[in-house]
Amino acid sequence: MSTAIIEMPKANLPAPIARQKIMAIQMACQALPDGERMDESPPIKNWLAPGIYAREIHLPAGTVVVGKIHRHRHFNIISKGSITCYTEFGLETHSAPASFISEPGTKRVVHTHEDAIWTTIHPNPTDETDIETLEKMFTALEYHELGMDVFEIKEVIE
Repeated sequence: MSTAIIEMPKANLPAPIARQKIMAIQMACQALPDGERMDESPPIKNWLAPGIYAREIHLPAGTVVVGKIHRHRHFNIISKGSITCYTEFGLETHSAPASFISEPGTKRVVHTHEDAIWTTIHPNPTDETDIETLEKMFTALEYHELGMDVFEIKEVIE
């Protein structure tokens, strides 16, 4: 995917404005013509162990991906590569090996500098095995699902 249309927002914006910028980047990525965006999702491996669900994604270098909104605090591992992320909390760069915590409500715009492998680790106390159910348990598509505000741009009609 071309990164030409992606300009990472400034850090330290009020959260509702930062969330709006992230959603605008997602819409811009979705509107890219064929050949300039990923035609299919990057490879994902789902791992299940007693009480744990892990999701491993393989991201090619030079791509921009906008993730889903995470509902809960969870653990992240970058086991390969280098990435820069923009969230409502600002810019973060992680190079493997790296581990960090995601807070509830986090949605990321990710730019990969090198091929990367990123794993998120979530508690799974019911030992759910259906991946679609697990995704709904741990992610949201819209901020309002979590009661979070997004700054809305109103068009001025002259």
